[in-house]
Amino acid sequence: MNHSPDKTALITGASRGLGLALARGLAQAGWTLIIDARGGEDLETARAELASLTRTTAIAGSVTDPNHRRELTEAAREAGGLDALVNNASILGPSPQPPLLNYPLDTLEEVYRTNVVAPLALIQAVGDELKPEARIVNVTSDAAVEPYEGWGGYGSSKAALEQISNILAAENPDWRVYAVDPGDMRTRMHQEAFPDEDISDRPLPDESVPGLVELLTGDLPSGRYSARDVAGTNDSDGSVHETRVALTVADFDGAAALYRDALNLPVVMGWDETQGRGIVLDAGRATIELVDHPQAEHIDEVEVGERVSGPVRLAFEVSNVGASADSLKEKGAKVLNSPVQTPWGDLNQRLRAPDGLQLTLFQSPGEGGRSVV
Repeated sequence: MNHSPDKTALITGASRGLGLALARGLAQAGWTLIIDARGGEDLETARAELASLTRTTAIAGSVTDPNHRRELTEAAREAGGLDALVNNASILGPSPQPPLLNYPLDTLEEVYRTNVVAPLALIQAVGDELKPEARIVNVTSDAAVEPYEGWGGYGSSKAALEQISNILAAENPDWRVYAVDPGDMRTRMHQEAFPDEDISDRPLPDESVPGLVELLTGDLPSGRYSARDVAGTNDSDGSVHETRVALTVADFDGAAALYRDALNLPVVMGWDETQGRGIVLDAGRATIELVDHPQAEHIDEVEVGERVSGPVRLAFEVSNVGASADSLKEKGAKVLNSPVQTPWGDLNQRLRAPDGLQLTLFQSPGEGGRSVV
């Protein structure tokens, strides 16, 4: 038995699917586990498997039940506190999923009780048992941010869970609070979501585990992450994760229509504020950022202190702004300022390439947050 008493995780919905896959990964690393699920038989099967690797406590019940949450809290106390809480348990709702105009409201209330209220209630219940710098993972979905037809109930519940995650992170800066999208998976819930489809081509939940483990063991900032994109982002070197071309345009609406509508590039994020307007478009392996002149002036003022950019500026998301800036400096780029913490949450540094092109390095607080560069 590979028992490490120093790390303890509570994982809900851990009798199968993603919860069990993550529990296996943590058990192999020696974490003490507390797991739950509604089905007692499947949960006991999971417990027996995990107990051969590490100390495992399994408690059957529903996270919507206050008595069950008290049992989980007591188990966390007996284990000496929690290093991680993973709110994985959730329900889909009707299968197949109906449009919102036909969605049974009593079922919608049940979806919200399970997917929104229960995770927060469990966090409240175990709050005193969460160790300093604990990790909280709230498992979400791309349905929280994409308007998929028929996903109004489940998707809106996950959107609410993501906002709860954002506010919890702001109110509790000592914790790391992550909303994590595991991606499509070959699970029972996914099959229920697509009852007439063959989902055998979907990845197994195991493919999302490395990213989750990295969030639980690394030091990435609170935020929204895609599990399969996380692996490797905790490196301290200067590797590039995204190349973003930032274009300053005189006709913002015309440019938006050209890139967004004519090229059919999906909008990743957008904003319209007193300092100016901007949108970020998904351009495949890169993004194109369009900003109007007031917004470009505001960005230059934040990053450099004066207006210096022309109509094109390259921006690179990196793991470590300092390391990347040093590497560019060695190749002839001129550092224009020290790293600055921007009002939109990134750590940015501006350089000028030997040919005069303006370069921004940015270190994001977490995927899904606004990154204006």
